[in-house]
Amino acid sequence: MSSKTKAQMLLNLEDKLVGFKIPPLIAINAEELRRTSPVDLASLVSANFGVQPLIVRSSAFGEDSAESSNAGAYESIMRVSSKNPEELFDAAHKVLSSYSIKENNSEQNEVIFQLMIEDSTMSGVIFTHELSSGAPYYVINYDDISGLTNSVTAGVGENANRTLYIYRGTTEKLRSSRFVKLMAAVNELEQVLNSQFLDIEFAIDADLQPWLFQVRPITTKSNWDRALSKRIDAELLGIQAFVCRRFQQAHGIYGKTTVLGQMPDWNPAEIIGRAPRALARSLYQKLLTDNAWRIARKSMGYSVPSGQPLMVSLAGQPFIDTRLSFHSYLPALLPSSVAEKLVDAWVGELRQHPELHDKIEFEVAITTFSFDIDTKLDRLSAVLTAEERTLFRELLRKLTVPLLEGIGKGSIARALAKVEKLVEQPIQSVDSGLAGLYRLIEDCISLGTVPFSVLARHGFIAHTLLRSLVVRGVFSDDDIALMLRGVRTIAGDLREDMHSLQDGSISSESFMSRYGHLRPGTYDILSPRYDQIEVFGSLEMDHTEEMEQIEAFSINPRQREALDVLLQNENFAGIDAEGLVNYCSAAIAGREYGKFVFTRSISAILESIAHLGEQYGLSREEMSHVPIDDLLDVASSSTGKPIEEHLREISEYHAGRNVLTSAIRLPQILFDEAGVYVVPFQMSQPNFVTSSKASAEIVKLDSRQSAPDLKGKIVLIENADPGYDWIFAQPIAGLITKFGGANSHMAIRCAEFGIPAAIGCGEQRFESCLKANHIILNCSVGQITILN
Repeated sequence: MSSKTKAQMLLNLEDKLVGFKIPPLIAINAEELRRTSPVDLASLVSANFGVQPLIVRSSAFGEDSAESSNAGAYESIMRVSSKNPEELFDAAHKVLSSYSIKENNSEQNEVIFQLMIEDSTMSGVIFTHELSSGAPYYVINYDDISGLTNSVTAGVGENANRTLYIYRGTTEKLRSSRFVKLMAAVNELEQVLNSQFLDIEFAIDADLQPWLFQVRPITTKSNWDRALSKRIDAELLGIQAFVCRRFQQAHGIYGKTTVLGQMPDWNPAEIIGRAPRALARSLYQKLLTDNAWRIARKSMGYSVPSGQPLMVSLAGQPFIDTRLSFHSYLPALLPSSVAEKLVDAWVGELRQHPELHDKIEFEVAITTFSFDIDTKLDRLSAVLTAEERTLFRELLRKLTVPLLEGIGKGSIARALAKVEKLVEQPIQSVDSGLAGLYRLIEDCISLGTVPFSVLARHGFIAHTLLRSLVVRGVFSDDDIALMLRGVRTIAGDLREDMHSLQDGSISSESFMSRYGHLRPGTYDILSPRYDQIEVFGSLEMDHTEEMEQIEAFSINPRQREALDVLLQNENFAGIDAEGLVNYCSAAIAGREYGKFVFTRSISAILESIAHLGEQYGLSREEMSHVPIDDLLDVASSSTGKPIEEHLREISEYHAGRNVLTSAIRLPQILFDEAGVYVVPFQMSQPNFVTSSKASAEIVKLDSRQSAPDLKGKIVLIENADPGYDWIFAQPIAGLITKFGGANSHMAIRCAEFGIPAAIGCGEQRFESCLKANHIILNCSVGQITILN
């Protein structure tokens, strides 16, 4: 496309397009406008449009070219009256002033006066390739809520903005008639302009007519990998074949089909990210999702599918097979006929309500007995017979009773005893070689992640019970918030010890001996440990402010009596009201302590891997692309080539794969083959913590940066894990995370410290928040407002 003004481009296209219509417009030269009076301007404009609302827009020479884009650089004024001379004149001169600000004084500059599309049902921007990588996707950023035609380009209405990725050449998989018509118009525009690299502003009206406002060339092509498209083609075919097999019924697993998700159950996207490197992903698989999850749930009395890893990898992106999760939430003694019905119902529920993908334990499945169990079972009235419902209820009760009473292999006490054994184990020296690494991995699983998985399930049971007691009127939401704040976890110890470190009450050596293993990216070898960086050197803590002391929650006589009655009615003979409250506190604290301990082993594993890499001449960067099993295999086998050469080949291969992993777009929830090619970004509903409100500037953290001053800021974190607990030693105003569920690590932390938070706001909202300077986080009404 040659360097023309916007108006010239649109007028040139007007008679060549069938799919798109272009709203009627006139363009007036900037110099002519400066000499035109308000009355003469109104006369000229009304002669063309009559009495119509207009948009007054920029049309600067060189505004957009193949080398540069000035999208949004100049003013646009909407809903200007064609009959009001002063309003027209003022709007036109605001556009002219925006040229001067950008020092664009070309004699060919114009101002567009164009008919407003008033009945817009959807508007937005389409990029015909992904901007950063050049991946062959149509990327549609759209607003189908506000009715505005500039909400996407102006960056307003963040709750309305959505994104759809469509792999090029697969538009036939679209099901929505509005997108079918839109993409037909886009394809025609590409043919007319003889270009597949376009940036298009559009709207669709109530009659599904696409309107074209602007088209400009994409200007980031010089940064793209030209061979990427062919690699993505082959990879997506492989993913399609894989999910086709995975969605079929499988031997020994309940349920006719499944849903794959990045945030259900063990929420890998929160912990290792959407596109993790090979080492991080493989460690997460080996330590947790291959076997530990299943061993733990079996010990607690749950039904588990044998020999099935919970997490699968699609082009390197981690997904949980929710059919396996739902299977493992069922009591072991439940008849298979009933189990099949329940798994099918829960998979169906998730397909119908994908926004619940990070809340399946609370909003989709029934994973434990609770005091609102009958209300939950009512939702299954069309699924289970009366006899099956009664049986399921009783088996859940029999599963839950010994867990609350501390009886059996799946108790909190037994899990903590194993964790304490791990504490007592001396950490293998980094120079203990391959044997030391094997020992670290073995101990981490048997004494770390397996008991932690037990403790994590107890944590979910505790929260489910507490929620049910709110439903039954025993506790209020405020009571639960107070109870959670009173639970002393390892994060409280860290917060207190950080203050003690700052005021000199404890030494740096003492502090690091306990917390030095923590790193903000638990599975990321490139994320430095606390004892490897000056994490706290730049922090400015308020030493004059006394650490807030939270009293332990205690139930009042009315609550005790009501709870005892509920327990007696359900034949919980071995536990009373006080015991149940203590169980919930112990479950929540135990989960956090177990996580803290086993991450010490993971940190040691990463340091051991880094040391092995150093011995073979590979950097941490290179080792981050070596899967753990490949490393163990190469280091313990005779391969016919030097170990260094073999490891470097593996690293280079997976580094290339990671580029592909990052470029491929997959939905957070995948339930059919079409989702491989047509990818809506799920608008997640955040999990709001506390009922407080914060209004503050934002600061974004990642796992590889040093610690900035966070006082009074709303902190944004993508993948939150225990290594970020240092932020709670500073008086932050609030927290927003991209990933995370209602019972995730950061949700518990914020409840403990009374910090307003939006946990798991999803990719769309998080990206909008990143562009902000100031945010209002109102948890009481469940709202995130971007001010600027």
